[in-house]
Amino acid sequence: MDMIERVAKAMAENDSGPMDSALFAIHWREFGEGYINSARAAIAAMRDCTPEMLDAGSAAHPAGGYTRGTLLNDIIECEWVAMCDAALEEK
Repeated sequence: MDMIERVAKAMAENDSGPMDSALFAIHWREFGEGYINSARAAIAAMRDCTPEMLDAGSAAHPAGGYTRGTLLNDIIECEWVAMCDAALEEK
């Protein structure tokens, strides 16, 4: 299952509340395409990093050390964008 479908199914489960797998399958058949479109839009919106996201990524990076506006920050942003793009291309 690709990331778009994972996000879409999580959105559907959140909206539908607890239900057995057979009932969820019916819900998914009826509304799945809308959730897929919403998931794609959500991932695309997350593509642009916030300063807080870059702070967290830099602080957790194994290269260590964090200073805003450094090459490490640029690398993390490029990696994040590439990961979002891969999800949107369903890789």
